[in-house]
Amino acid sequence: MSSSSAFREVLHLMFDTSFVFTPGKLTFTLDGGAGSSGKGKLGSFLCQNAENWQFACNTFMPQAAHWVKLDDGRKLLYKSFNSCAYLADRYEKLFIGPGAAIQLEEFHREIDESRIPRKKIGISPLTAILQAIDGDFEKEKCDLDGNPIKAEGAGYLAKTGTTAKGCGVNRARRLIRHRMARYAHQVPELKEFICDVPEEIMQRLDDGQAGLFEIAQGFQLSYLLPKFYPFTTSRNCTVAAGLDDLMVPPCYAGNVVLNFRTYPIRINNNKYVDMKSRNHLTMDDVISRTGKPLDIVTRDELEVAGIELDDKGSSGHGYEDQQEINWDDVARACGSPTGIDEITSETKLPRRGFTFSKANVEHAILHNRAGQNVFLSLNFADYVDHKLLGHRDRRPEGDVEQEVLDRWLQENLGRRREMLKFIGTGPKTDDMIQLC
Repeated sequence: MSSSSAFREVLHLMFDTSFVFTPGKLTFTLDGGAGSSGKGKLGSFLCQNAENWQFACNTFMPQAAHWVKLDDGRKLLYKSFNSCAYLADRYEKLFIGPGAAIQLEEFHREIDESRIPRKKIGISPLTAILQAIDGDFEKEKCDLDGNPIKAEGAGYLAKTGTTAKGCGVNRARRLIRHRMARYAHQVPELKEFICDVPEEIMQRLDDGQAGLFEIAQGFQLSYLLPKFYPFTTSRNCTVAAGLDDLMVPPCYAGNVVLNFRTYPIRINNNKYVDMKSRNHLTMDDVISRTGKPLDIVTRDELEVAGIELDDKGSSGHGYEDQQEINWDDVARACGSPTGIDEITSETKLPRRGFTFSKANVEHAILHNRAGQNVFLSLNFADYVDHKLLGHRDRRPEGDVEQEVLDRWLQENLGRRREMLKFIGTGPKTDDMIQLC
């Protein structure tokens, strides 16, 4: 037995996630908030600790990044493939659906880093290709046809906290059949991967296989939610919208695992822009050029460094039962000796934090029921009590054997606590308490 197989055997004595997969159905993972809840960790955990699934699929766009951190030291970042992609000996195929968009550089990086067998990759011919002009349009550096224009600010979407990756305009090009739109079937290097993704997935499900469907970003970012528009992404983040982007009918919908975090987030309000190139800058860029952290650097110091601060926008509000919080206060309350470092995967700027919302839980459940079970997953339990960091356990349903966390769950989940199956206690895949 290989060392990796032996390791899995040990894990299976503790964890067993087989119950979330159903023959002939897709299992969904979805962020119930506004993103960055640890969906990559959840998808990795579910697939690593179950043997009864055969494939995975998604309709990702590259503005969403999913981290997987493993016990062997590997740190994997996925924007194109499912967060189980590193388990190459466990799945038959990974599918990228027609409603997805891929960035070719990221696509090839992920294949190499996760050693994904090329014969196990399927891409729809209508999967969109993200281009430089897409991001440039959202940064107000060019028009829809790619012609350079003089920028007057950080971009017309900057006031909504966008990552400005270009995914929104990429989707718009598809809708209006724009001549500059580009698809997978037009890229010679992708020819070997092209297949009829919906047909293959439906055939596998009809044959009794089970698959994981990961939905990117978070439910709160759905663009047709009047409560949050326009502080949203460019499509709906729901089970129904995911099936639509995959072009697979709802009869194949199985269990749903809604993922939350103890302190939900939204992306930073501000944008730091290079005055000459109009490119967005990361926190590290600003610190490197000014020599000061973001919370104390002045506008004059930014200007001297050739940086413009666009702080007139907002990335949006929370639910009525939420308040915005300070990460230092959370760190003190949970007993973290090193503080809390909340930086976005894409913009590399500090995230805004909020208290937990019961209204959010109810809203997300209401819009993402799919006919079978809805299970809940909760990450960042160590933000409630730092002593939980890295804790791993499998316990009877409802029993967390930890007073501080137990009290938090009662106050924040109430009657929905019975739906809670997974509690994340740290960044690694198996930093988890499973309730069964």
